[in-house]
Amino acid sequence: MFRRFLLRTAAFVGLIVPATFGLALLAAPAYPAPVPADSCVSNLRQAQVSLAAVQARVSQTSKADDAKLCSLNQRYFFELVKSRAVTASCQLGPERDRALVRLDADVEHINGNIAAMCR
Repeated sequence: MFRRFLLRTAAFVGLIVPATFGLALLAAPAYPAPVPADSCVSNLRQAQVSLAAVQARVSQTSKADDAKLCSLNQRYFFELVKSRAVTASCQLGPERDRALVRLDADVEHINGNIAAMCR
């Protein structure tokens, strides 16, 4: 009886350990290759400029024109996601974390606006 217990324990461990290791490898974060600093600076600047331009157009559009406002909100959402991707790959440290939290909140807010407004 003890021998059967040992064999079943070994079989259980033999199944669980490799499966757990495989899942851990799949869940491990994959870090992208570092982007050269020169392109990061220009990409960040370009993303911020295009995001600010779309944001200004959204704020200047009247509430009466729902179709145009819906289209602009979708464009703003796209620019936010693009800006978040550039920020995630180019910035480091706590500054990056703060920017990503802010951009994630903006993405969630605009996504809610699109869901409520666009039909």
